[in-house]
Amino acid sequence: MCQLCDENVRTRSDFAVIERPAETLVGLDWEGRYGEAAAGAVRATLRSLQTRVGKGDLWSGPLVGLSFNDRPDGFRYFVGAAAGEVGDAEGLVRIDLPARRHVASWHGEADGDVVAHYGRMIGWLASQGLKRAETGPHHREEYPRDGDFDGPPILRLMLPLA
Repeated sequence: MCQLCDENVRTRSDFAVIERPAETLVGLDWEGRYGEAAAGAVRATLRSLQTRVGKGDLWSGPLVGLSFNDRPDGFRYFVGAAAGEVGDAEGLVRIDLPARRHVASWHGEADGDVVAHYGRMIGWLASQGLKRAETGPHHREEYPRDGDFDGPPILRLMLPLA
């Protein structure tokens, strides 16, 4: 089963705890202010990587976005693909991730604001007695490899768990 097809998360109101194995990603870094991201800088980074690695096929893994909220005026963002699926990695950044559990939810084009969806996830997480991880990426997002990054956001939202 592909990483985007988790059976336990079917609608935007569904949240599930899922695991991702240790993995190596290669991709692009972006760093900036929240306003720059909202104006399209992150989408441009996603499009740039998609152009570089290709849209893949039905069995290709997702493009993975990782947010690091460690800047006082913004954040760092990495978007990558599985190292084994990227032919020419020259000029790309490599990140090794440990296995990790996440709370996850699918966000479709009709699901509204992504930040509000994350807010619902955080509320659900607290109601379940779960805690977010304090180290590593603060958010993980998985985008369909053939996604349209000029359209409404379609992605899996994930919060790493402690």
